[in-house]
Amino acid sequence: MINPVLPLIFLLAGSVLAYAMGRAEYVYKKKYLAAITGLLFFGIALLLQILLAVQIWENGSTGFYIGDTLLRMDGLAVFLALIALTLGTVVCLYSIIYMKNDEGQEYYYTLLLLMVAGIVGIGLATDFLVLYLFFELMSIPSYALVVFRRHEMMAIEAGMKYIVMGAVGSAFAFFGISLVYFQTGTLSFSSLIGMLITTPLLQAALLFLIIGFGVKAAIVPLHTWLPDAHSAAPSGISAMLSGIVIGAGFFTLLRSILIFSGTSLAVGEMLIIIALITMSVGNLMAFSQLTHKQADLKRILAYSSVAQMGYIVLGVGVGLAYGIRIGYEGGLFHIMTHAFMKGLAFLCAGAIIHELGTRYLDEMDGIGLSMKTTGFAFTLSLLALAGVPPLSGFMSEWMVFSGGILTYGVIGWWGIAIAVIALLNALLSLGYYLPIIKTLYLPAEHKKIAKAKETSVVMLAAIGILAALTIILGIWPELGLQAVKPAVDILMSIGGV
Repeated sequence: MINPVLPLIFLLAGSVLAYAMGRAEYVYKKKYLAAITGLLFFGIALLLQILLAVQIWENGSTGFYIGDTLLRMDGLAVFLALIALTLGTVVCLYSIIYMKNDEGQEYYYTLLLLMVAGIVGIGLATDFLVLYLFFELMSIPSYALVVFRRHEMMAIEAGMKYIVMGAVGSAFAFFGISLVYFQTGTLSFSSLIGMLITTPLLQAALLFLIIGFGVKAAIVPLHTWLPDAHSAAPSGISAMLSGIVIGAGFFTLLRSILIFSGTSLAVGEMLIIIALITMSVGNLMAFSQLTHKQADLKRILAYSSVAQMGYIVLGVGVGLAYGIRIGYEGGLFHIMTHAFMKGLAFLCAGAIIHELGTRYLDEMDGIGLSMKTTGFAFTLSLLALAGVPPLSGFMSEWMVFSGGILTYGVIGWWGIAIAVIALLNALLSLGYYLPIIKTLYLPAEHKKIAKAKETSVVMLAAIGILAALTIILGIWPELGLQAVKPAVDILMSIGGV
């Protein structure tokens, strides 16, 4: 039997050794020591997590005590860890070449490993205190990675905005946790579920938790840090922020609000309203970026992430409010598909920006003709995000829409309205995805674009892995649902039944 905390231990150990190897690079004048160390430990942790997943799916959840603190690997933890470790490994591979000329290699890979360790730990948490500590372990490295290129003023401004909003969010979450403890005298999730009585104090706790963890989940109106952070961060970190950090933020929120199952608080209905607002604002803001004289490609993708979070929240909200299983499955599956297809989009955008030295869309005409493989993969990611079949985004979004339609049996035509708004948002997203694709294949107007070369083999390998996952999860969704369904079983046993 594999110890459930082994992947976490390897990530933490890897962070220490990556720092040591990074320092050794200065002494021995060698490159890539920190990068290879980080990739090695990511790979080991991912392999262990895959073996653990098989063990959990066959034998059920398993726990491990550190003192009096219980860490438990169950279906939800497996789901989150597999996504985080897969994307983290790919981003680490991509960063070997992408970040090779940046100073501070020892910090970059250390912070990346710690951030993913925090995400894995969030899944293992069985009480509010441990959940909060791992949430901060994820958050603090992400702040530093956004401002990694601190010689750029944009990075400093974006990082300060992210830190301030993240710190305020953490304070709100802590207040919410404190109120729960004040009323109940416990922080254990298993003890809290089913014992809460609706009071004004409890209503305030729910509000604080939604605000606190909602910042990291980038739900509207708590999303304003995201476009700036994505634009300023290295593209690999943009992929992590959009692909899994905001997903882990929502996962943390979900773990928190599940304790309110069985109370009179309409938590699921609140999530549905938040979801519809989030997806609509995100898509409209992304679309509006095209009207700017210099449209920032990464900023468009960032607003797209806000919209995609709307689909995730909608699916889970439908499941929590009305006990519709396909809503839960669609929401969680979209966390997975979005991690890989949005990660792919940011890695491709990063490769293009790395080659051209510009992030503005109107200066990229025809780059898809020069960087054919990257251009194709980028197009693939955008079509997947738009929900075009048979790619992964179509499968997960279709499940979310189906969940919305099935609410018709409970709330009548309001259920159809929910599904229609979600579908219209998917169509609206084509309004900014298609112009980006068009730009990639316009005749090149600049000699620099015409002479642009394809990115390195290592970066293409990372891009190829995510492109393959985007295709495979669309054609063979059961592969991803194998991790989703055990997680949904837990959610259905707690709330929404």
